[in-house]
Amino acid sequence: MASESSDTGLVRNLTLLDVVMVGVAAMIGGAIFVLVGPGMAEAGPALMIAFLINGVITMFTALTYAELSSVLPDTGGGYRWVREGLPRPNSFLSGWMSWFAHAIAGSLYAVAFASFFAHLLSITNLVQSSPLLEKGIAALAIAIFTFINVRGTSPTSKVGNAITITQITIIGLLIVGALVAMVFTNPSWSDNFSNFFPKGMSGLVIAMGLTFIAFEGYEVIAQTGNELKNPKKNIPRAILISLCAVIAIYILFTFAFIGGLSSEKGQPSWEFIGGLGEIGIIEAAKDFLPFGALIVIAGGLVSTLAALNATTYSSSRVSYAMGAHYNLP
Repeated sequence: MASESSDTGLVRNLTLLDVVMVGVAAMIGGAIFVLVGPGMAEAGPALMIAFLINGVITMFTALTYAELSSVLPDTGGGYRWVREGLPRPNSFLSGWMSWFAHAIAGSLYAVAFASFFAHLLSITNLVQSSPLLEKGIAALAIAIFTFINVRGTSPTSKVGNAITITQITIIGLLIVGALVAMVFTNPSWSDNFSNFFPKGMSGLVIAMGLTFIAFEGYEVIAQTGNELKNPKKNIPRAILISLCAVIAIYILFTFAFIGGLSSEKGQPSWEFIGGLGEIGIIEAAKDFLPFGALIVIAGGLVSTLAALNATTYSSSRVSYAMGAHYNLP
């Protein structure tokens, strides 16, 4: 089927799968690897409840995005809706804030990728990590994904899909490895869940605050309005599918790591992982997977790249919409 052109001249060549991948990539980022540890330190096994509640809260906003997208599926997303419903200064401010926020988020993912990559080089004794090396890697990643996005939506979606599928595969491998360890090598795995609310409701609330950012990103889907086939139906579908998928991934990942880690360490698995903070998942993966640390680092690399690609795409579409309305030079 030939690709259609939208009223703006952009080509509608994105499918439902393409934009679901964009949403998943933008939401997961590196959060699943760096936030689970600190979250467990506060909530213990109840981190699963924290993810579920955060997902439900996020769903209310996501439903608003889904409804507005079905009425006005246009490049620019939230900026475009503000422009239609409020006086001009509001859309001007909304557009600039949205563009700046996505650009900054992209920079954060580039820095996170550089940190993961430099750490990988360091532990494999290839190159000694340094601030200058990390800055160079981050700048190179930004340059590469800027080039990919400049080439158009088709190469951007192909690269994004490949990276996101790799990301989900790595996360799936970690989950399966943890579940296998839980069933076959850790018969007392249920003991890790015995103290489900170790710090009570206060710990749960703190964990919710720490991990809520892990659901930021589904709004990127709303930027695809002029490049998505059948956007009035597919944008709402993509928002809901991607959000539900991410909620399930976070909960299953947390369950598997708490249950899969051996309880012979003298402390509950959630306490061991939480005590190590951001590197807790790396250390836990060593316990039940060969080369577990390298697999987690590889997951961090592809996750941050997937999010960088999604935010680069999103920020470029906000600036495009603003430029079309003379709100950006």
